[in-house]
Amino acid sequence: MRHATMLTATVLMGLLACLGLAGTGSAQVPQAVQIQGTIQSADCNTGQLTLATAGGSNSFQATNQTVAYVNGSAVSFCDLQSYTGDSATAVLIPTGSAFDLSQVNVTTPPAASGSTLSPVAIGIGALLLGGIIGYVVGHQNGVTQTQFPAYYPYGSAPAYLPASYPVNRPYTYQGHRYYRCASGAWNVGRACGQGGPPER
Repeated sequence: MRHATMLTATVLMGLLACLGLAGTGSAQVPQAVQIQGTIQSADCNTGQLTLATAGGSNSFQATNQTVAYVNGSAVSFCDLQSYTGDSATAVLIPTGSAFDLSQVNVTTPPAASGSTLSPVAIGIGALLLGGIIGYVVGHQNGVTQTQFPAYYPYGSAPAYLPASYPVNRPYTYQGHRYYRCASGAWNVGRACGQGGPPER
């Protein structure tokens, strides 16, 4: 019985010693602090990072152990100068009465793409625009190249116009309208008596 009591006491003392050492060890490890803000400056020469936070501007000292990340990719501390105005989270380790900068995580907004349209949509748009331009240019060229007289006197009408045709009814040929007047003459583009030469 005395042997069992002695064994229990030894085990308890061992456990208490382990717990005491574990508590002592965790008390000596400094707890990291995270601060979120916007990068105001990153001085590569002095190793100072200045963040604008809700409480104002705060500067933190970087060490040779400080690591920096931008959107998850590792960068040098000096590279942080080009991310002024971007959101950042600073991980600080207390050292005496100050804090040393252990890590910086910068989050940049996603880059705006040059185009929100797919290449297929751009191609279709280019084809449509080219077709419209071609139509307009071709139509204008067609009008300026094909000049028809406004009036064909009787007996001088081209052979493609019929010799007998109802009076003042449109006859369409190659996109133009012709009107046969009572005198046998032909008007182009307008009915007889509407701005054409007088009938004989």
